[in-house]
Amino acid sequence: MTVKRLRERQAEATRELLVTIARELFVEQGFAATAIDEIVQRAGLAKGALYHHFGGKDALFKAVFEVVLDETAEAVLSAAAAEDDPWDAVRAGLSAFLDACLQPAFRRIVIIDSVAVMAANSWEGGMEGIELPMLRVVLTPLVASGALPGVSVDPLAHVALGGLYGSALYIAKAADPQAARAEAEVVIDVVLRGVRAVATG
Repeated sequence: MTVKRLRERQAEATRELLVTIARELFVEQGFAATAIDEIVQRAGLAKGALYHHFGGKDALFKAVFEVVLDETAEAVLSAAAAEDDPWDAVRAGLSAFLDACLQPAFRRIVIIDSVAVMAANSWEGGMEGIELPMLRVVLTPLVASGALPGVSVDPLAHVALGGLYGSALYIAKAADPQAARAEAEVVIDVVLRGVRAVATG
């Protein structure tokens, strides 16, 4: 039993190391320019270790992608949970998402590279697995409060996700990401004020 636990811990440590090193390299030079040999060399592992745990570079990228998304979801949910008013919670969560767009790992891995690498399954693996549930959590109190009559959570989450990804892409491609983030936040504030005015008018 002890030997098994030791092997499990060693396997988990190897997986975590590969994810950490791959994340660094994907952020530094992008998925396409990162070679498997470079990952295992920096990790100090044999190539077989990577194939044993992930099967290839695409699967390793997916693991990195999910870690980055998990971190972003945690930041968004924490920001939203810190607010008592549902409108303030939505605003705080959206602001936290825009902050994530300035992080190199989120910009490169989630926004720029994931479409090319995970086009066939990005919806189920990323959005459906992490981002839509995150938005449902943030938006449910607003819908439940009756602030948006006739609106249900699922379509609202999908529409919001589209807007957030448009914002993220705008920030990721901008020459000045910080300025682009500020511009996107202005748009979000205008939209939220407009929706709130209609809902309460």
